[in-house]
Amino acid sequence: MTHELRFLERLRQGVASLLHAPLSLVGLYAERETPREQYAFTLHEPYPIVEAQLHRLGFVRNLVSSLKYRDYETPPETTVASWVRYPEGALASDHQLHLALYAGADRSTTDVYAHWEPSWIRHPIRHYRATDVDAQEGIERTRSLFEEAGIEYAVLPAEERIGGDAAATTGPPLQ
Repeated sequence: MTHELRFLERLRQGVASLLHAPLSLVGLYAERETPREQYAFTLHEPYPIVEAQLHRLGFVRNLVSSLKYRDYETPPETTVASWVRYPEGALASDHQLHLALYAGADRSTTDVYAHWEPSWIRHPIRHYRATDVDAQEGIERTRSLFEEAGIEYAVLPAEERIGGDAAATTGPPLQ
């Protein structure tokens, strides 16, 4: 099923890129930086395999998410996919667990970034304004889900995930 949605993911990425400039003129956005403190772990599998695991863990592809990118001292890199999990179901959950996947340097690994936030379905304004986004809660929930499923992961320093200059910082991480 996940492979059937890759076309929609690419379409989402293209639309977000086109909409960002006009939206930013009125103080809105379609693209956002993924804060460094949202890094949860690295899986030693390419993202298509990770996506199948996410599906089995109750995540669904998040096609309405803004386009995320990580902007270290390397060229900005966009997510390969955005996934979300609603603990009480999509219509009943006040919060959602949002994951952003980035392909590793050689595309054989997948970096997972996570945060816990208000559900875009139940609280669209709070969600869009990024009110009450909790990186630590998202990381803890994601690690717990993967550990319970017996899926091994590694927590790697930025320079091992992205390259030597990834550790350099140009300022405090975004909240």
